[in-house]
Amino acid sequence: MARDDAQSDVSVDGANARDAEDARSSDDDAVNDASSSSSSSSSSGYGFGRESAEMVALMERLAAQRLGTTTEALARATVDKALESFDLAGVASYVKSGRAKNVVVMTGAGISVSAGIPDFRSESGLYARLGEYDLPYPQAVFELGYFKDRPGPFYRLAKELYPGAFAPTPTHYFIKLLHDKGILRRCFTQNIDSLERATGLPKEKVVPAHGNFDGAHCLRGHEADVDEVADACRAGTPMICSKCGEYVKPDIVFFGENLPRRFFECAQEDFEVCDLLIVIGTSLVVHPFAGLIERPKEDVPRLLINMEKCGEAPDSHMSRLYRLAGLGRGTGFDFDEDTNYRDALYLGACDDGIAELSELLGWKEDLDALIKSCEIRNKLAQEAPAECLNG
Repeated sequence: MARDDAQSDVSVDGANARDAEDARSSDDDAVNDASSSSSSSSSSGYGFGRESAEMVALMERLAAQRLGTTTEALARATVDKALESFDLAGVASYVKSGRAKNVVVMTGAGISVSAGIPDFRSESGLYARLGEYDLPYPQAVFELGYFKDRPGPFYRLAKELYPGAFAPTPTHYFIKLLHDKGILRRCFTQNIDSLERATGLPKEKVVPAHGNFDGAHCLRGHEADVDEVADACRAGTPMICSKCGEYVKPDIVFFGENLPRRFFECAQEDFEVCDLLIVIGTSLVVHPFAGLIERPKEDVPRLLINMEKCGEAPDSHMSRLYRLAGLGRGTGFDFDEDTNYRDALYLGACDDGIAELSELLGWKEDLDALIKSCEIRNKLAQEAPAECLNG
């Protein structure tokens, strides 16, 4: 609901209130109309469609009412900026100010590319390399109906992707460093490689939205032995349930399956307190994960580190009007220089962006030390069995 007293984040140059008082009597009804009209007219997964002229006019009126001005003067209204600049330097300054205490990180396949794991949708990505599996289309490898008839392609793919064959990247270690600094609320990841955990990040700090290889069930729901599933995946051979004879599938979310309940529970809790969102290495195509960027409160800064822009709101003007009207409407990213007030962008490789951000934060030595210590620990863990055998 629009509030006349909530003006701390908005200012107007030369505001003229000659019509605002008469309009306030209909404020509550207008807000309700705006909410229902927007919901029905939106066509974007990020909250904003190409709104009708009537919707734009209504939002301009609401914003003018809230600010005590006219729609004509609204063009001069400004929104307080959440960042000093909309780049890595601006985000680093924000973190160093102490305002980032509950950082939420969202990650996709891009953060694991430098580990040797292909992403999905680039020209050299996973989908482009699946021709050898004789699939009707690449996505079929992650479709339950196809798996029921032909589990072989998935198991051959699982052989390539199974955890343990790859080492974490600097980006994974940066997420662990956020935890060590005491400011990581949660990491939501689309990845199934479990490389976040390989850095030593506690299990409760990671939400694998699309599952991973930590568990497995057959198609009738019987739980399978994780070690046996691991052997089957490493061999690339489909495993059959000993109880019913159905194929066993690792607990990876296929297309059309529900996401884990914990995803929704953590999203509800974490974004209520999130004070900085960092999105790294994802095309923000798959929902409901992609929609998480809408969840932070309207004054919370957001950073995208990616090879290309994604997740943008289709109408930055409407995004600005919702902000001015105080409706707190979630939106996609707004990188437009005229309307942006909180979204920072780095275009490039994930590790390069993280290296620059670490330098700006003064954390480069900490990150290097963390990587070195974890690599030594992992090496010792791998050598331990051989040492025991040698007696």
